[in-house]
Amino acid sequence: MVNYHDAYSGILDFIRMGQTLARRSRDRGTKLWEEQRFDEAIHAWETAMKRTTKASDRFDIFGNLCMALCDMGKYRNALTYAGQQIELANKVNNPLMISQAYFHLALCNERVSEYSKSVTYCRYSLQVEDAGDKLFGWIHFCLGNAYFGLSEFPKAWKSYSKSLSLARTRKDVLLEMLVQSRLGYLFSQLVDHETGLGYCSKAWDSVNSFGEGSPIVKYKRQIAVFLAIPYRKTGSYNEAMDLCEDAMKVAMLYGDRQVQARCLMVFADIHRKRSDFERASPRYESAYSILSETGDRLGQAEVLGGMAKTATCTRNFEQAIELNTKSLDIVQKIGNKLEMLRCHARLQALYKVSGETSLSHRHFTVVRQLLDEMELFCGVCDEIIGEKPEKLDALDCGHFIHNRCIVHLSRSTLGRSGKIRPCPACRRKSSMNPTL
Repeated sequence: MVNYHDAYSGILDFIRMGQTLARRSRDRGTKLWEEQRFDEAIHAWETAMKRTTKASDRFDIFGNLCMALCDMGKYRNALTYAGQQIELANKVNNPLMISQAYFHLALCNERVSEYSKSVTYCRYSLQVEDAGDKLFGWIHFCLGNAYFGLSEFPKAWKSYSKSLSLARTRKDVLLEMLVQSRLGYLFSQLVDHETGLGYCSKAWDSVNSFGEGSPIVKYKRQIAVFLAIPYRKTGSYNEAMDLCEDAMKVAMLYGDRQVQARCLMVFADIHRKRSDFERASPRYESAYSILSETGDRLGQAEVLGGMAKTATCTRNFEQAIELNTKSLDIVQKIGNKLEMLRCHARLQALYKVSGETSLSHRHFTVVRQLLDEMELFCGVCDEIIGEKPEKLDALDCGHFIHNRCIVHLSRSTLGRSGKIRPCPACRRKSSMNPTL
């Protein structure tokens, strides 16, 4: 006769053993991830996945796999796990899990330059009231990156500011450093290199305060690249090269494809600035190959822009037009207005040189239109922001004005003694639309 009690006990023991092995694989994967042994960590988590049926454990493993693949620049693979995570979260109908899953979807989409999708998923994630301040800080950071990718600078500034405030409230040092580095990049893109360098230097000083054994140190190479950008733009080429050379060595050691590509871009830009076109071209090509592999379309467009500048410098205008047109096609698809503007500006100049005045004028018209859409005018003096290096200030609403113009907002007017004037850009929009 079959002893069903013993058989049932044996099944339970087998399940418990499987759960124990799964837990060990999960913990081992986490340890390997912290040591930046990403391939081994992924293998350990995939092994744990096969041994567990518990929904919450599978959900956590999906999230771990998503983050590790993002660290390696394998964003498309990460998207697969993010999708599986949201399916599981919806199945168990857990609000916190749903919020986390949407955040991972937003993160992966931001990395492959699907910025509008990323914004949508961030908004879904923020709708979960009990998601917690810790997660909200990271969601606002991702939201800021997505808005920045769309060149919606006021919205990006407000999202970064919210993220930075939450990071400081919760004493989340890692998030604070990453936000500072992205703010530095934002100001550098608006040609305020002084402020950009200031933000990036704060992040750099913070990350250097951690010992080599800290998991936070792995973000040092990312911050180094952001710091190298304002150095490069201000002509401090040696400092930028030193930062990227160190970051490149570490990135190659741990398989960080994204940092490798960004370092190659900095190298290529500096070689081009030094008129060393023979060394610039292969580095642009290597960067483009990596960025195509990872799916970073904005990075691809930026590299094509650098290659187009190289072609212009060597007076190969036909190739320059072709490269700019290819870059423009990419940024139009992802919606990055700043790179659109730069492509149109370069094409305007190229067609002017070639004597095609009608095409040149057409691109000039689009440039003015894009400046209006991005609100890249100082609300006080009405001059273009980003046309030349100049220190900027961001108002609470997210609009930027020249630092030299800020004094005009503090001047009292009739009936407003002791009060600060409202943002000129916001006021202008309100007067143009009576429904606001």
